[in-house]
Amino acid sequence: MNFLVASIESLGAKVTGWFTVGYDIFAFLFRSILLLLDRATWNRATYDVVIKQVYFTAVQILPVFLGYALVISWLIITIILTTARDFGLTAFASEMTIRVLVLELLPFLTALFIALRSGSAINTEVALMKVNNELDALAHCKVPPMQFEFLPRLIGGVVSVITLAGLAGLLALLLSYLSIYGLSMAGFDAFTQILAKIFNLIILFGLIAKCALFGLAVTLIPITAGLETPKKLFMVPVSVLRGMMRVFFAIVAIEVVSLALKYI
Repeated sequence: MNFLVASIESLGAKVTGWFTVGYDIFAFLFRSILLLLDRATWNRATYDVVIKQVYFTAVQILPVFLGYALVISWLIITIILTTARDFGLTAFASEMTIRVLVLELLPFLTALFIALRSGSAINTEVALMKVNNELDALAHCKVPPMQFEFLPRLIGGVVSVITLAGLAGLLALLLSYLSIYGLSMAGFDAFTQILAKIFNLIILFGLIAKCALFGLAVTLIPITAGLETPKKLFMVPVSVLRGMMRVFFAIVAIEVVSLALKYI
């Protein structure tokens, strides 16, 4: 009986903790949206911080990311083309490549790439700022952390995921065309017709929305996880681990919901 009661209490505590975490994340997002829409937020200093965040998150990693996307795209395209030829489905190879790579795999891998590189760094930085009382010091100096520390990171994450996923998608489309038709322009009309068939307004809007949600997940969750850190230095690695696990589950959940809405 005691074991059953303890199990129920433990489950209740976990569920309550999940709801508390979810509430904190959405409350922080709501505050960020209100700040984003406030005209007083947008001054030269805010613009400079946002530009720096976009540079550090997207521009600085561009060569490495494009090489990563190139290798992944080439491997997946080769696998799809080989499989399609084996089963006599060569005519559908272009469409399969675009749907698998551009719409699903590359945005997902882009989010994971930025989460591992920038999301973990954001989580660590915010946690250390919390532990070292730097956030309190900024507020005391009338430098709003929300405006100059957190909002630029959210914007940088969203812009970076959308931009990098778009560049990776364009690279995959170019590789797909070259793999199927070579350097000849004979297949250009057929290829553009396939693009027009796949990328209608609903699909295009859905892709951008998914990438934006990925961008929010890889920045919003690490920030809130960092702010939850108790003011003890040894808790910083725990905070980062907890935050990155939440990011991973959020990215997977977004992708699963996207696939369900699209194909079920």
